Amino acid sequence: MATQITPTTELQAINIMLSHIGEAPVNAITGTTSVDVSTAINLLDETNMSIQSQGWHFNTHNNYASLSLDSNGKVPLPANCVKADATYKYLNYTMRNGYLYNMETHTDIFTSAPSLVDLVLVQQFSDLPEYARQYIVAKASRRFASRFVGDKEIIGLIASDENEALMAFHQADSQAADVNILQGDANTYSIINRPPRRTY
Repeated sequence: MATQITPTTELQAINIMLSHIGEAPVNAITGTTSVDVSTAINLLDETNMSIQSQGWHFNTHNNYASLSLDSNGKVPLPANCVKADATYKYLNYTMRNGYLYNMETHTDIFTSAPSLVDLVLVQQFSDLPEYARQYIVAKASRRFASRFVGDKEIIGLIASDENEALMAFHQADSQAADVNILQGDANTYSIINRPPRRTY
């Protein structure tokens, strides 16, 4: 049997989830599907959304500069946006009803589009890095088995795999973001790189 050398697909993810409850793999996840497959698909989607909504290196877009005003003076956010904030920390923006909202002025009406914002944009499963896919599948598998099997031993084994995937996920995402103890935190970076004091 050939070793898998391509990223995990949604079909493979669903079959992994099915294997945890002793179900046979399926050849497709589109069209008419069984209750088990439909539930697995929904749980995979829910888990994907809940994990990505937290914001990670692979789906956080800092200094995003492609927003513009609409005819009502509002700033529409991308359809896959789940979190918005101002790039410049003296401003305070959030996302409300699909538009950018100014928390300081308490309005979603702007006189001009902000030059830069930070956005979290949810990606399709097929666009995710493999470390994210692995963790999402592991977590979705535990949730799926809990609903269909309820066997504590099986769920415990899956939970162990989930914990390993979570550690690998955090490590890989931190490496991709080039996080380090001296420059990974904004406060630490500002202290280290502050200009020297004048002496008189």
